[in-house]
Amino acid sequence: FRSQRYFARNSIQLGSTDGSTPDCGFIKAFTDNPSALLRGFAKVEKVLKALQVPKLYLYPRFHSAVAEELEQNPPKVEELHQPLTGKMNEIQDTLAAAIRANIRDLKQKCPLIDFSFSNDTGGGGNKRGRDHGEDQSFLTNYDKKKRRKNEQENWKATVRQCISTHFDVVIQRQLEGEWHRLSRNVKQSVQDLNRLRSLFEHLLTHDCVQFYGLLEGLKSMSVGSRTPSNWILSSSGEKLFRLAKERIYRIKELPTENGSRGIIHTVLEEKPKDRLLRQLLTELENTWMERQEKSDGPINGNILLMVKNTRALSSVQRFLMEGAKRATRVNWISYLKQHEDKTKAMLNGGGYTVDTLPFEKQILYIEAGKVRKMQNARASDEEKREEEDRQAKSRQYSEWKRRHQRIIQEQSRGMVQGDTIQAKGQMEELLEKTTGLADGLMYDGTSSSDSCCTEDEDEDLAYRVEPIDGPKLFIRAFAQLEEGESLLLLNDIDPYAVILYDSDPSFIRSLEIYSNLSKTTSRPSDEDNRLQVFFLLYEACQEHFDFLKTLDREKDAFDRLIEHRKRMPRALACYNHYTFQEMQMTRGAAGSYGGGLPLSADTRTGGGKKHSKERRDIAVDVREFRSTLPSILHQGGMRLAPVTLAVGDFVLSTVHCVERKSISDLFQSFTNGRLADQAEAMSRHYRCPCLLIEFDANKTFSLQNVCDLGSDIRKDSITSKLTLLCMHFPKLRLLWSRSPHETLKLFKKLKRNHEEVNVEKAIEVGSNDSLDELLRLGEDGAYNEDDAEGPNETAKRMLLRLPGVNVNNARKIMSECDSIAALAELTREQLKRIAGPVAGQKLFTFFRERS
Repeated sequence: FRSQRYFARNSIQLGSTDGSTPDCGFIKAFTDNPSALLRGFAKVEKVLKALQVPKLYLYPRFHSAVAEELEQNPPKVEELHQPLTGKMNEIQDTLAAAIRANIRDLKQKCPLIDFSFSNDTGGGGNKRGRDHGEDQSFLTNYDKKKRRKNEQENWKATVRQCISTHFDVVIQRQLEGEWHRLSRNVKQSVQDLNRLRSLFEHLLTHDCVQFYGLLEGLKSMSVGSRTPSNWILSSSGEKLFRLAKERIYRIKELPTENGSRGIIHTVLEEKPKDRLLRQLLTELENTWMERQEKSDGPINGNILLMVKNTRALSSVQRFLMEGAKRATRVNWISYLKQHEDKTKAMLNGGGYTVDTLPFEKQILYIEAGKVRKMQNARASDEEKREEEDRQAKSRQYSEWKRRHQRIIQEQSRGMVQGDTIQAKGQMEELLEKTTGLADGLMYDGTSSSDSCCTEDEDEDLAYRVEPIDGPKLFIRAFAQLEEGESLLLLNDIDPYAVILYDSDPSFIRSLEIYSNLSKTTSRPSDEDNRLQVFFLLYEACQEHFDFLKTLDREKDAFDRLIEHRKRMPRALACYNHYTFQEMQMTRGAAGSYGGGLPLSADTRTGGGKKHSKERRDIAVDVREFRSTLPSILHQGGMRLAPVTLAVGDFVLSTVHCVERKSISDLFQSFTNGRLADQAEAMSRHYRCPCLLIEFDANKTFSLQNVCDLGSDIRKDSITSKLTLLCMHFPKLRLLWSRSPHETLKLFKKLKRNHEEVNVEKAIEVGSNDSLDELLRLGEDGAYNEDDAEGPNETAKRMLLRLPGVNVNNARKIMSECDSIAALAELTREQLKRIAGPVAGQKLFTFFRERS
């Protein structure tokens, strides 16, 4: 009921003349997220009632009509499962152990959290996982074989439970209302839970060097934090760092006469899915070549590779262009360079020498120096080789090309300026030094008779485009596709094979539709020319579990909706032919029922007291329609005028101007200083400026924890900032609202005894401040005090800048003196009487002191 679609639908219906459903259009609502219709109580009925749609249609994938259409020419689907490496499996087990330890810590710190969700494994496997009885079994005298067997049976369920269950999201929802009251340790534990779960995904998407760098970044953040992460200092954290490091390098200690000497043995473990992708692309290329030999004409060789996001896209591109070993080695060299820079900073800071460094840091520092020397030597060799290649290619230039360049220079002499000729010559020299230009412009003929090509023919040969002989690979990311662009992409590329590096259920549906549509267009329906789809999935990891859980959730949602539709009561198509506005107008009338139906209106007018007409006009800034408050005001019977306001967000009457701030917006406005300017503008143009602080209905109605309140003014305290704001703007009034519905009640009370807002004047307020100041000048150019409203703001700000003047004594000074000039002429005793003994002495000294 608070969505913008509901507000738009309600506004369209209110535009009808007879109060019934308008005949100019109809409403059809579509959704591809069936799980969202099952969240909350009676969500389906609420959506149908809000949209005034009487019927609900369900079309799942297993619907007979849908299955018949999509199975006429289905794609050939093949799932390729790639097992993880041994180190990656150990890292997953270690992360699961760290999550379990973090949950146990949260149970002790915050016993009010309901952890019953942790017993569900997310489908399949052991339903309860390791409960309290199983924990106690480790303390009993079971034999070792039975204990090892129980651990092996519970391992997969435990890892699956830690991956598929969103612990962090469920706990944050439970603690959302009391989040600001929690201690820092509890907040840090919840954030650690979120980071540990995200490491499951980073383990698959990052290579070994990037994953270890991410762990070191988390460790450095924890060291600099006021509340460090406990899992980093635990045994699970130490094991996690050790396993991640062993995927990159190992240090071997060799005994020497002076002690031990270490040697780094680089491992640089490759991502398993990259290896599988390389094998698949090689197989597709061989298959295409076999089909090309059997075919008489050219055949389609387009291959579409879909990845998750732009990061994965760049990673796959580097792998295909440079190879897995080279791409990983580049990251390893970058890591060594960063480590060398940090070590140099430690050595330059004093207190350390190379010999006194820790053993591992010392070995990495020496290795970084060796790699840098090798890079410098290789760079110098490559420069020499490139220079020799350029000289050899320049000698291979044919004589006709040199003659052609001299002819062009002779023809251009006298026709253009000398600077232009010189710039053109420099450009030609740069083009000659490029590696590919000479090969593209060389000819076999060397005699003068062969050099009769015209300039147009030369350009045609230089820009000739040759067709690519072989299969073409197109790489796209799911994150780059907008809604509905999947079919357009498939129709544009027309692939014969699609490789899903990462899975996406919506794109899978698009592949089914494209495969069935291509049957009647360009693709024949025989078995060999069917669309091939390859799924690349890791086994027993976050990617595999999430994909299965998504499919199970979609099927379960449709099953529940089908059962719910059988028992669902019939929805009413309209509200008894009365518009929503008419129903809301009757809510304020007295009656025995007090409801929203027209029968509840009191028709006894008699000689008693008549009800005054309710004021309902509000000028609303168009930028505020992104929030839910205008929709709720409209439901409450208010007439909204969407305009562009220069001052304030809502103008209720001729005296009330409201600036609305949510909690997050309030903190941001104090940070960038925007709120002070807004309060100053409202105080200048309106008699009663208001700052509305609107809370979320699902959170606690408290701005700050009581324990954080103090008697001193602090920079990091929101209450101190509000206090300073009210001291600088005494006219500003604060409105505290628990929810948007409470804001509606506040607005009605504020408008009760005041005139309706003048929308045209509200638009002009603040937009022509300089013009308003000019209009206050008299005929002789002097300031007209009779036309000015209130004190001169410039003089008031200048008064507050004087020594000894604050908000408390400024009011008394303005009541006693008409201007700053009159204040400067007062005696010492008069200033002390008006401003106080100390402030008066400061003012007297300031006005009498010579510069």
